[in-house]
Amino acid sequence: MEHVLAKDGALRHAQKICRRLWIAIFDGCDPSRETQLHIRAAGFKHVELEEFDAVELLQPFSLLSVLLVAYMIRSHISGTATK
Repeated sequence: MEHVLAKDGALRHAQKICRRLWIAIFDGCDPSRETQLHIRAAGFKHVELEEFDAVELLQPFSLLSVLLVAYMIRSHISGTATK
């Protein structure tokens, strides 16, 4: 499971705008990485990916900053790739 760039909309735009600052704050983590494209292009024989929003991350928290981080990384992929 990996968080990835949102498919479209305001979140995708926000992830791209915040990219440099996000990478500096979160030790190289890139909110605008499209990992699913790299996995599909890597030459695996079989790739099975599911793209989804991890809405569990958006449950009410007491700290607004925690909620903002959860919003920024809610787009995820999960799956398998075999050679």
